[in-house]
Amino acid sequence: MRKMTARGMDWLSRAADDPHACRALWTESPDALQLVATGRLFDVVAMPWGLGLTVLGQLYHGKRCMAGAVVVNQRREKLGFLVGPGAHLVWPDLLASAGGDPTAATCSGRDGYLLAPGPFFAPDAPCWWQRGPVGDAGDLTNLQNLADAVAAVGRLVSLSDAYVTSVVGASGER
Repeated sequence: MRKMTARGMDWLSRAADDPHACRALWTESPDALQLVATGRLFDVVAMPWGLGLTVLGQLYHGKRCMAGAVVVNQRREKLGFLVGPGAHLVWPDLLASAGGDPTAATCSGRDGYLLAPGPFFAPDAPCWWQRGPVGDAGDLTNLQNLADAVAAVGRLVSLSDAYVTSVVGASGER
């Protein structure tokens, strides 16, 4: 888990409707949740957390992670990958062209909001950073890499389901 840095907090708070108030609250209560607008500095690709954690694993290659900031929303059981602004316009087609199910993950951009946790992890918090923003180019996940990873995980799940069906049978009996 990578926490949000002070530079990351400054960067992320610029997406809030009132950046100064957002920074002030996070400075005073570093575990506070804030609504920050998507579409300004980033869009968010959200997916069920089982899929999201597997996709995150796909994005790790050796010692180098190809994922930017990733937020976990425990209440909604979702992971959100921060991607470049405008991604919501191309995400469904990009995912489909990579061979993935366009309904597996949604992308929110303009007119959307992200419930963003502060820089400190609170054990009882409904949201936390799996990989927090650090305030540089690494804060955003490459959209093509993300689409490829979602599609690859979908293919693995399909192969696994087909194997189970062939071994157990469609009725569930051996």
